[in-house]
Amino acid sequence: MTIYGKDRLFIYGIEKILRQLSREKGSRFCSGEPAIYVTTGMDIMEMYSLFFSRPPAHYSIFISSERHFDSLSLLFPGLVKLCLAERLRVEELRQALEVMSLLSAQNQQPGYNHGAFKFTSAEQQIMRLLLRGHSVEDIARIRGVSPTTVSVQRNGLMKRTGTKSLQALCSLYTAMRA
Repeated sequence: MTIYGKDRLFIYGIEKILRQLSREKGSRFCSGEPAIYVTTGMDIMEMYSLFFSRPPAHYSIFISSERHFDSLSLLFPGLVKLCLAERLRVEELRQALEVMSLLSAQNQQPGYNHGAFKFTSAEQQIMRLLLRGHSVEDIARIRGVSPTTVSVQRNGLMKRTGTKSLQALCSLYTAMRA
């Protein structure tokens, strides 16, 4: 299993458990199986950059703050994933690793396609203007629509992408474009 993240201590603990499971179960825990994403210690921009630079396999484990679980579900629809809280116990991680390893061995599926979030040209223009620091009123004036229209479109984007803040939406859009 491949492990992505930045918290080296957390990742070292996971690697230790994987080595232990490999000795117990034999070759079932080889490379080429599900990936593990450890987002502990990462800000939202780092998380999105990681997800788009290293797209998850169909069977992935996310170790994240519980507040990101809804965003992960919306960001990766159709992906078989286990979202585990950062404060998980060793036995819970062992069980998750075994379950995902069995699932991936039984069913081969393609990885995540981040093209799932298609932004219309109007939404792209709104995002570009937001990234340049324009207010909703400025964007409405530039686009020739009401501020309510811009606000509704922005809120629709946030709902569709599972982001809960304007910063998270901008981070997601930036990561997708990179």
